[in-house]
Amino acid sequence: MLKKICLHPFIFFPLVTCVFFWPITLQLFTFKNDALTYYYPIRTLISDALHNGELPLWTPFINMGYPLHADMQSGAWSPIIWLCSFCTNYGLAGFHAEMLFYFSFAGIGFYYLCKQMCWHTTVAITLALCYQFCGFMIDSVQFFVCISAACYLPFIVLFFYRMITIGSRIDAMFTGFFLSLLFTGSYPAMFIITVYFIVAYSVFIFFTQKQKWNFIQQKWLLILLASGVFLVVSLPAILSFIQHLPFIDRGKEQALEFVQQNSFVPASIISLISPFSTTATEVWLHTDALMRNAYVGILPLIFIIYGVKQKIFFTNKVALFFLTSAILFFLIAFGHYFFIHQFLYKWLPLINTFRHPALYRLFAIFTMLVACGFSFNAWLTKVNYSVFKKSIKLYCYIVAIISLLLFTFFTDVFFNANWHHFSLKNIYHQANFIQRFVCQLLIVIVLMGFIILKARHKQLHHFLIIICLVDLFLATQINMPITVIGFKSAHEVKKLLNRNEVLFPMPTHNSIAQNSAFSIDTLQLCGSRLPYTKKIGRNDYFITPGNLTSQQIFYNAPLKNNVFAHEVLYFDDTNQNQASINKAITLSNPLNKLNNQIDYIFFSANTFIAQVTNEQPEKLIFLQNYYPGWVATVDGVVVPIEKANITFMAIKLNAGKHLVQFKYAPTLIIYAWYVATMAMFCIILVALGFIKRRLTKNSQIRNSNAQLTVF
Repeated sequence: MLKKICLHPFIFFPLVTCVFFWPITLQLFTFKNDALTYYYPIRTLISDALHNGELPLWTPFINMGYPLHADMQSGAWSPIIWLCSFCTNYGLAGFHAEMLFYFSFAGIGFYYLCKQMCWHTTVAITLALCYQFCGFMIDSVQFFVCISAACYLPFIVLFFYRMITIGSRIDAMFTGFFLSLLFTGSYPAMFIITVYFIVAYSVFIFFTQKQKWNFIQQKWLLILLASGVFLVVSLPAILSFIQHLPFIDRGKEQALEFVQQNSFVPASIISLISPFSTTATEVWLHTDALMRNAYVGILPLIFIIYGVKQKIFFTNKVALFFLTSAILFFLIAFGHYFFIHQFLYKWLPLINTFRHPALYRLFAIFTMLVACGFSFNAWLTKVNYSVFKKSIKLYCYIVAIISLLLFTFFTDVFFNANWHHFSLKNIYHQANFIQRFVCQLLIVIVLMGFIILKARHKQLHHFLIIICLVDLFLATQINMPITVIGFKSAHEVKKLLNRNEVLFPMPTHNSIAQNSAFSIDTLQLCGSRLPYTKKIGRNDYFITPGNLTSQQIFYNAPLKNNVFAHEVLYFDDTNQNQASINKAITLSNPLNKLNNQIDYIFFSANTFIAQVTNEQPEKLIFLQNYYPGWVATVDGVVVPIEKANITFMAIKLNAGKHLVQFKYAPTLIIYAWYVATMAMFCIILVALGFIKRRLTKNSQIRNSNAQLTVF
C-alpha cells in the first residue's frame, strides 16, 4: 500500500523534483541571470497588484511605466502565476515553488501521456523522469517561460491525442485550456512551435485514416470546441498582445541573422552522452551556454538503438512519425548550421519573429522520448535480452569511438593553466571541455557496467527506474551549479533585494534622477533595483524585451536629463510646442513654478491621484508612458491626454485648485477578463465533475471485482 502511494505520479514526481533540486528546496541558493533580473521582479509586481485588489495591468516601476498585461513573457494572465501570487506573495520561496511545480507537472504530464499509449508503468515512469530532467530543462531554469512551456507540452499532446482518437468533448476542452496556459504563461516562440507541431500531427493522423472524409466529419466540431475554449480563456491576453505589438520593436519581422542567434551547435550533440562537457567555454561550442544540452539519459538512447535493430520504427507508423519529428527538430535547432531553419524562416508565418533556434531541441527531446517509448515497451513486454545486449554493445562502441577521437584532439586532460588556486571550486568551474568530459565519462562507465551486469543476469528490467534516477540525478548535480543556481546564497539575495512590504508606497518629491541614482545592482544579481525599492525611475538596465519604442527614443534623446530633473508630476516649464521638444532641446527651468503646489493623495498599480493648485492655466505632465487605456479626470470631469516629451502624458489645467486623477483602465481588456474568468470557472466545474465520475466508476469496478473474488 505504501509503495503504491509513493509511486502515485502526484506524489512521486514532486518528491523526486524536490530531492534533485535540494539547494532550491532547502532555500540554500536561488537562481541567477534572467530569472532574477526579469522574471522574478515581474512576478512581484503582478503579486503586488493582485494583493492590492487590482488587475495587474500597469506597473509604474519599470522604465517610467509599462503595460504589464501586454508583455508576452510576463505571465500577467497566467492562472498559475496568479495562484502563486495569492498563496505566497512571491517571496523567493514562492519563486522556487513555481519552478518546482513546473518540473513536477512536466513529469506528471509525460507519465499520463505514456499511460495513454497503453505502455507499461515502468516505461511511463522512466521516460517521464528522462523528460522531467532532460538537458533542456536543466539548462533553461533561468528562462522560466521555457520551463513552463515544457510543463504544458505533454498535457497538450495528451489531450489532443485523446480528442482525436477517443473523440471526447472533455478532452477537446482540456486541449484548449492547456493551450491557453501555454499561450499566457510561456515564451511566445514555444506556443508557435507547438501549434505547428499539432498541425503536423493532425495532418499525419488524417493521412493514416482509411475513411478520411468521415474522420473530418467526426473531428471538426471537437477541433472547433478546443479552439473556442482557447480563444475565450486567452481573450484578455490576445487583446493585450495585439494592442501592444505596434508600440514595440519585438514581435515584428526580424533579420535572419538576429533570428538565428543561439543556434544549437551540431557539436553539442555530444551532450547526449556528456552534458557536463558542453558547459565548458570553447570556441567550437559557440552559442549561449544554456543552449547546448539535449541530454535524456543513457536508457532512452539504448532503446532507440534497440528499436532500430528490431525495425520497430519501420513497422509502426506512429513511432516512425515521432522519430522522424525528433530528427527534423534537431536539424531545425541547428539554425544557421543547416538549411531547414532558413527555409522555415522564409515560408512559415511567425517563424521570422523570434530567435534562439536551440529552443527547438525541447521538441526534439519530447518526440525522441515518445518514439523511444514504442521500443521500450516492446522490449519490456517480451524482455528479449539477446537483441538488447547487442544494443548495449553498440552504445558502448559509440561512446568508446567518440572518447578516442576526443582524446586524440584534446591533450590537456590533467593540466589547466588557469588554475591559479588549488581548490575544489576553482577546479570545478575552470575545468575545460575534455576534463569535464572525463568526469562525465566516469559516471557513464560505472552506470554501463551496472547495466551490462544486470543484463547478463537478465535482471535489468527490475532496476530500470533506479538506473534512470541515479543517471539523471548525477547529471543534474554536476550541471546545476553552472546552469541553475547562482553564486550567492538565497539569504544574501534576499538582503540585496530587500522586498518592500508596502504594496505601493506614495511617491516622494524626489526627482526621477534622484530615484534612479545607484539603482543598478553592481553585483549583477537583479539588474535594476527599482521594482524592489518601489521607485519611479529609469536606468541603463534594459529590464524587459518588450520595452516601448517611444521610451527608448526618449531615453536616448538630449532632453532626458532635463525631464529627469523633475518629479513624477510637474508643471510644464517650457513654451516650446511638441514639435520642438521632439527635435530636442532643453527645458528652460527644471523646477516647478513658484506658488504652484502638488500633493500626492493616492498611488497604486493603475491609479494616481493628486491635489494640484496652480495660479494660472498650466500644462501638467505625468511621467508615465503614454499608452492606450489611460483616462485623466480633473475634478471628476474627463479631460484629453496629450503626448509630451516624446513618450509621457500631459493634461491642460485651468487656474485653481483641482483633484487630478490618472487611471489606467483598458475597458475592452477588462471585460475580456470577466469573460475569461467565467469560462475558467466553467472549465473547473466540468473538470471536477469529470474527476468525480471517474472516481465513482473506478470505485464501482473495484467493488465489482471484490464481489467476483468472493464468489
